[in-house]
Amino acid sequence: MAPRSVPTLTVGGFLGAGKTTLVNGLLRQADGRRVVVFVNDFGAINIDHDLIETVEADRIALSNGCVCCSLNDDLIRSMVAFCDGDRPDLFVIEASGVADPRSLSSTLEALEAARHAHLRARLYVLDAAQVGGLGYADTEDLVDQAAASDLIVVNKSDLVSGNRLGAIEQLLDRSAPTVTRAVTSRARVSWKDVMGVGAQMRCSGRHQMHGHGDHGAFASTAFRGFPPLSEDRLAALVTLLKRTCLRAKGVLTVEGEGRSSTLLQLVGPYVEMTPVPPEASQLAQLVVIGWSKTLPTAEVSDLLQAEPWA
Repeated sequence: MAPRSVPTLTVGGFLGAGKTTLVNGLLRQADGRRVVVFVNDFGAINIDHDLIETVEADRIALSNGCVCCSLNDDLIRSMVAFCDGDRPDLFVIEASGVADPRSLSSTLEALEAARHAHLRARLYVLDAAQVGGLGYADTEDLVDQAAASDLIVVNKSDLVSGNRLGAIEQLLDRSAPTVTRAVTSRARVSWKDVMGVGAQMRCSGRHQMHGHGDHGAFASTAFRGFPPLSEDRLAALVTLLKRTCLRAKGVLTVEGEGRSSTLLQLVGPYVEMTPVPPEASQLAQLVVIGWSKTLPTAEVSDLLQAEPWA
């Protein structure tokens, strides 16, 4: 018989989101399962002292049969080495807080082709206290990475108001509607939570967010060269985009006490508007992205007093 392929979990999330806390919690629930965890710095894993059996240069062996290893550059070789012996019940890979966990896909595809390991589920830890305090680009990255997962763990929910948590839920409802979600504090998730989801949804329409134009579930429309907006018209535009769009980005000219340009960036309900220096001003333009069936192209066109450019 061919050797059993080892199911693998990946754990992603921004710095400080609670990835290590989540992994610790899973190890404490191992209950006889043999788990091998690869982390960027296993020294940051606060393993209960009575669980530690031996400590080596790049590995901690635990008395419950689990192992923590440092995540080195040759992850495939390390995982294959475990598979050549008594195969574990589960691999867990905790990605760096500044890395895109989707980059692990090629590694896992190679292991799956060799029948060593296969992707069981992708977990993404989202810090509820952090979302909304980041700029457009960082928030966009978090949402895109979360949308490419199988389970979003909305962590630190006890540290935010009900309104903030509701706004995050609305953002995920629009950006990652098919992804299972767990709202928690201290990254508490159970084995049932984790193993109850799977990577079978990896080909769903949510991955189309990385393109432009119409890709089935999602669509984008661009506007260029429209006239300056009054402050009232700008406020109405922002309200509309927050309510109906997933992403929006552009340079707008605004008529107030004087004429000025502003860079508008939007991810769900989160909006950032930054003044554009006169010497850097450019032709007014705006790109909006949302659900193809509900993208408010006509309403945006009316507010901008411009026809769609693309």
